[in-house]
Amino acid sequence: MKRKDLLALLLSAICGVLVTILFRIDLLESLELKSLDFRFRQFARSEKASPDVVIVAIDDKSLLQFKRNNIVWKWPRDIYALLVRYLQRGGAKVIVFDILFPDSDIDRLSTDAEETDGEFAQAMREADNVIIAAHLRQDEDLLSGDNPLEHRDHITIVPKEAINDFMNYSSAVLPISLFQQSAKALGAANYFDDPQDGICRRVPLFYVYQDVVFPHLGMAAYLMAKGIDQVDLISNDRFRFGDNEVPVDDNDRFLITWYGQGGPGPNGCFRYYSIVDLIASALDEENDRDPALPSSIFKDKIIIIGSNASAMFDFRNTPFTTYEPYPAMEIYATMLSNLLQSDYLIRAHPLYAILAIFFFAFVICYMFLYVPNVRLVILLVFVGAGAWFLVTLALFNWNHVWLDMIAPEVSILISFSAAAVVSYQTEGKARRRLRSMFNRYLSPVVITEFLEKDGTVELGGKEITGTVYFSDIKDFTAISEQTTPPDLVTLLNEYFAIATDIILRNDGLLDKYIGDAIMAIFGAPIPNNTHAHQACAAAIEIQRLLKQNMQSQNNNQPKLLTRIGINTGSMVVGNIGSHLRLDYTAIGDTVNLASRLEGVNKIFTTNILISDSTFELVKDVFVARELDLLRVKGKKESVVIYQLVGKHGDVNEENVKIMTTFGDGIRWYRECAFDKAISVFESVLSTFPNDGPSRAYIGRCQKFKISPPPPDWDGVYKLDTK
Repeated sequence: MKRKDLLALLLSAICGVLVTILFRIDLLESLELKSLDFRFRQFARSEKASPDVVIVAIDDKSLLQFKRNNIVWKWPRDIYALLVRYLQRGGAKVIVFDILFPDSDIDRLSTDAEETDGEFAQAMREADNVIIAAHLRQDEDLLSGDNPLEHRDHITIVPKEAINDFMNYSSAVLPISLFQQSAKALGAANYFDDPQDGICRRVPLFYVYQDVVFPHLGMAAYLMAKGIDQVDLISNDRFRFGDNEVPVDDNDRFLITWYGQGGPGPNGCFRYYSIVDLIASALDEENDRDPALPSSIFKDKIIIIGSNASAMFDFRNTPFTTYEPYPAMEIYATMLSNLLQSDYLIRAHPLYAILAIFFFAFVICYMFLYVPNVRLVILLVFVGAGAWFLVTLALFNWNHVWLDMIAPEVSILISFSAAAVVSYQTEGKARRRLRSMFNRYLSPVVITEFLEKDGTVELGGKEITGTVYFSDIKDFTAISEQTTPPDLVTLLNEYFAIATDIILRNDGLLDKYIGDAIMAIFGAPIPNNTHAHQACAAAIEIQRLLKQNMQSQNNNQPKLLTRIGINTGSMVVGNIGSHLRLDYTAIGDTVNLASRLEGVNKIFTTNILISDSTFELVKDVFVARELDLLRVKGKKESVVIYQLVGKHGDVNEENVKIMTTFGDGIRWYRECAFDKAISVFESVLSTFPNDGPSRAYIGRCQKFKISPPPPDWDGVYKLDTK
């Protein structure tokens, strides 16, 4: 296995194990719970709540209305008796009081406490469907409070020993004995919050006090509504109630599926009625008057009676508390609705999150070490994080599955950070070394692309198609003799600075300086399809800047003129040399011909010559004049050479006409009509007296007139010098 593979595997394993430990010891649970709340707030729908669950609220309106009638809290029990009779008459299925009745009624004017308590107890016995609340506590000093436990629930737990896993309480706040005996059932009105942030998200379904099983208030209502008296524990995480299987966690806690904001109003989940309106309607019915709210509207409904009055402080923290206070009784209503409609949210097994943790750690570490394009890696990391985020949302919304969101996202973050540091220390060091190696020879853009290429750049011999640029300074020997060494160095440095900057800006590779000569390669080390254009553009710009500098210099300074040869073709590029010294360079016939073309400028007194292979690639952009059919020493094949003039649009029409005329001269020359050719070339000189190619051809023609070429002459000019 490669060292890089081992490093990626080891790094991903370390990151995966670290995040898994954080996940399993619940250090990430607080963030995970917040993500769950986010999902509820995004996808909860109030219309999904069961319409069979109705809330009767002791609200601020009711307290104020009773107070105006000289009835202050706590209200006499005959009011509740009136309400129970009203709901029974309407056919309510279950009546739940989320109210503690630990004391007997007190004297209220002429009302007798025993009479009001008795009236309420009688109403509950006759209704035979009333559940009242008890509050179980872990308080050794309180013991059983003032009221002993007299109620014996008839719920059977199968297997019986399962009750050993239920929460066992040492004390309780119970209703008075009369109410315990009269109510159909007692329900535990206990509130539980997550210790991480104090928000209610799950509750135990059953509790134990003095060996008696107390169902949670919402569970008690469900069991009564369904007529269920036996509960089967069929696995460690599932209860069966009749044909309904209810999932719970390892602590037998039920995960509440929230429907939305609490309280009455258009944004609420359940239908709310103010208790004062129901009492008024109950009085009307008992006095044979038409009620505003006939009791029949509660037929087959499960009624939960509790408080949402601000002065009674019966509010709890839920995922929706950020919107408005959440009445405690609505927690029981939500739980009841979940049970009635099988709205169960199931938390996915931790194994899925652990697999995701290691998957992301593995992929990110490998990407960082194998994908040199950092921006691409960052993009893929964001895509992965976003994909997991969307997967968890989709499973929650469509499948009611709580798949852990935070731990895999933390794995992405930690793996990204760790891999970035390691990559910087290992791959980054190598890249910095390469950048340092090439920054003198390549433009920053090419260096960046060079480093970001994935496996397409090979240091070593590699055959490519590119363009080679050769240049040297005209009459440099004479300039050297006339210039002091320090001035000569300064002059060369200025020239090299101009030429090198232009070559690098055109994405060329500065191969080497050879005395006053420059060799550059276009199309390496990063292959591209515009290498010929880049080389020609660089050559023209160098000549333009040198001409400008000559015009601005004083007469005592040497005038630098450079001759350039450009050729396109196949070559071998890479690190060439020995184990003691390597140079990144190019070799091959293409390189040799470019060097020869640079020298041919002396024959024609030209500045830039290009080969036919280069011309074919740039003719749509650049104007070039065909000069000759040339065969260099040591080569059998001839090559057409061109003088590079400029870009289309930058060359005036007169020059183009002269080039056409010059072409006619070459045609006569190759047909051995030397007098006609001389006439054409002289006409060119009449317009451009300094045209070197015309002078060179006139000289050739005059020689051929004296010593004609052989009959089989093909018009090729043989270059006998290198």
